[in-house]
Amino acid sequence: MKRKRIYVCCGTGIATSTVIVKKVSEFLDENNVQYDISQYIVSDIPSKVANKKPDVVISSTTISSDLGDVPVVLGRSFLTGIGKDKTKQEIREILGF
Repeated sequence: MKRKRIYVCCGTGIATSTVIVKKVSEFLDENNVQYDISQYIVSDIPSKVANKKPDVVISSTTISSDLGDVPVVLGRSFLTGIGKDKTKQEIREILGF
């Protein structure tokens, strides 16, 4: 399986996205998925996607910009624990594992 490119973002690119990166990384490691994960500010995502298209964007908040065919997953459940299994299943389906 080819390495999956994942972008994680939040309002500042620091606090909540750091927690999401840690939890998503643990989830992918448990499932033996090879990946590259990068952390950004939400406002930077459109330019980052235009420069190098990821397999998925996981965001702590709604992204108002159109990212074309790049799927966006709301990752708030990795912070609250509520609905985390559903979010993980959504990521599994997008990444194909």
